[in-house]
Amino acid sequence: MNLRDFWTSIDKVNFILILILGLLGVLLSYSVNQNFLVINKHSVFYIFSLLIIIFLSQQSDKNIRRFSLFGFIILIILLLLLLFFDYEVKGAKRWLKVDNFSFQPSEVIKPFFIILSSWGIAKSIQGRKYYLVTTFIFFIILISLVLMQPDLGMTILISATFFCQLFIAGLPILLVIYGVIFIFLVSIFAYYFLDHVKNRIDSFLGNADSYQIDLSLLAFKSGGILGKGPGQGDLKEKIPDANTDFIFAVAGEELGLIFCLIILIIILSIVIKTLLKVLKVSNPYKIIATSGLICSFGLQSLINILSALGMIPTKGMTLPFVSYGGSSMLATSVLFGFLLSLTNLKNNE
Repeated sequence: MNLRDFWTSIDKVNFILILILGLLGVLLSYSVNQNFLVINKHSVFYIFSLLIIIFLSQQSDKNIRRFSLFGFIILIILLLLLLFFDYEVKGAKRWLKVDNFSFQPSEVIKPFFIILSSWGIAKSIQGRKYYLVTTFIFFIILISLVLMQPDLGMTILISATFFCQLFIAGLPILLVIYGVIFIFLVSIFAYYFLDHVKNRIDSFLGNADSYQIDLSLLAFKSGGILGKGPGQGDLKEKIPDANTDFIFAVAGEELGLIFCLIILIIILSIVIKTLLKVLKVSNPYKIIATSGLICSFGLQSLINILSALGMIPTKGMTLPFVSYGGSSMLATSVLFGFLLSLTNLKNNE
């Protein structure tokens, strides 16, 4: 690959923002755990993720769809295999574990499904309705497997992104209404039949122990404007999943309000920059795919941040490219790689 061609064709502003966001995640990984092994492992994930982003950003639209179909099939098989394994965390079967390595297929499958569903929706707009039927079949299979883990947060994220794509495509508003009703019914079902979902919602409503949210809010309060300093916070020692689900609270306590605002500004800048770019695109597939990818990234970031702030029930969802974890960084790098490919000048000639 010619680096000069790469730099001249890429969306430079978004690429730089993505680089900075990942570097902030590396900084936070050290802040959470000052063990050199952890920071080194996260740094390796980050470097590997950048290589994936650069590679995918240079691929043609056709290759991106091929990668997505292959990735989707492999990850659906892995989601099926999860049902037969005994490895559980907090009552959920979401991870494949081999020795010290764990992998979450439902996290990584999102960008692959977004590309495939965008292609199916775009083809249906052109009159090939069976593409839309096939897309809905893929969606139902995916959602069913994720719900069986169970993972309500991921179900809501995938569903919301999919129905956002349908809305962007200009398909009947009735489909979007059905989508909202579907998410609502799934949430009601999860509340009454999944204990961990019920506990999280009850905690949010003040009807149960709200230990995690209370600690998270206390972390923001004690951090102030400039924070206590890297590694000086107490939250990471007291709350489970501080380096993933509550990484934003750790940032608030140790690095302060200004650092949190920088993270927010970068995320918002990536979202707004991408949406402004979409306004100049005429290809329906690219409009739907780009909107879907940035919607997934924006929604996941919003869910994580609002959970840490106690504004919505906790969902067990990572902050893209900032939270610690190989599956999360791999998923985000694929998403950003696809996004930069869709906006690559070489693919718009």
